[in-house]
Amino acid sequence: MKNTTLFLIQSPYSQLDKIWRELRQIAQADDPIVIMGDAALQVSQNIIDTFSNLYCLSSEQSLLNDEVKDHVKIIEYAQFADLIVQFDRCITLK
Repeated sequence: MKNTTLFLIQSPYSQLDKIWRELRQIAQADDPIVIMGDAALQVSQNIIDTFSNLYCLSSEQSLLNDEVKDHVKIIEYAQFADLIVQFDRCITLK
């Protein structure tokens, strides 16, 4: 059985506050969320406390704050592809 929804956060830094607010309205606390690009710059403890299933591509892990790195699963591109096919729906917030 496939999972329902995977969220991809792929927004420019200037839009991230809006995107995280929007995500809080549509995502469940345990929904998988892949943070990409600028989104990795703004992962705070508040986001970690709200969403328990965060992923970041290994090529972008250097953008994460040191305080949150232990709470974000670092994945390679092949693992990202494997993750995507597990879901019926993928929502990208830009």
